Amino acid sequence: MNYSKPERVGAFIIRKAVSGRYELLLFKHLDYEEAGIQVPGGGIEPGESIEAALYREIDEESGLKNLKLIRKLGVFERCWLDTQLTSRRHYFLLEAPAPTLDRWEHKVCGNGSDAGLRFAYFWQRPPIELLVTDSAQFFLNPKYIPELYP
Repeated sequence: MNYSKPERVGAFIIRKAVSGRYELLLFKHLDYEEAGIQVPGGGIEPGESIEAALYREIDEESGLKNLKLIRKLGVFERCWLDTQLTSRRHYFLLEAPAPTLDRWEHKVCGNGSDAGLRFAYFWQRPPIELLVTDSAQFFLNPKYIPELYP
């Protein structure tokens, strides 16, 4: 049995609002509402560094550039029991430059399976945990991102 572990990245992108409090960037799939609310991220291409994949995925999925890397939050591994497939996602915290739009839509570019999909971006203050799907929920707490939880 093959227990391959595809490597992936996930980006928690924050910005300081006019109020002085931090907000987190989230998006909805405009084409697949059932996908839920997510943070940017995706796969690491063969030969690509984790950090290079992080910035590439953010650019392809949101159009954002010139983000400041604050720190790596950790790695989340997940195994699907029905298929025995395991994936490993490296999560990072980044800060968006000012000014950044409050809301925007972006059509995903690149060669991935999500190319051409439309994402609607917005900024959110806590509580966020109940909004976000997938393994990203694990890092949405004051232990990992105290900036969001004054």
